[in-house]
Amino acid sequence: MTRYHNIDLLLDNGFKQFKNTTVFSSGHVSLISPSVAKNNTGSYWFDVRKVNLNRLGEAPFILVRIVPDLFIFEPLASIDTLLAEEYMDNRPHSGDVWGIKMELDLVSMQAIVFNVKASNYELKLNIQSLVDIQAKLVTLG
Repeated sequence: MTRYHNIDLLLDNGFKQFKNTTVFSSGHVSLISPSVAKNNTGSYWFDVRKVNLNRLGEAPFILVRIVPDLFIFEPLASIDTLLAEEYMDNRPHSGDVWGIKMELDLVSMQAIVFNVKASNYELKLNIQSLVDIQAKLVTLG
């Protein structure tokens, strides 16, 4: 299943998962870590649930695990503009959520990331390799 893709990377570096959520913590470090795979239209997307954001500590990170072995790792504050209240949706089984969509440019190793309710506002974030992320998690944990 996509949701468990590369989850061992977090667990092996001392991060503990909060129940069955995308929230992970290790000591003073917390992060939200959705996993995504290309859907049948060729795009990538994930939801950020407000209830999960409320579980994070100070200065959290986002680690998007992209199938097969690519990642986006940023301070969560770097995507704050995509998580504005006016872009939030409320879904019966998820509660308050933000739908985030991504397009990957593997030549430049950048992801174009936007909220589905505000697709005209885009962020460009660096795509990182498994080796890069392993090194970063070791220094965090």
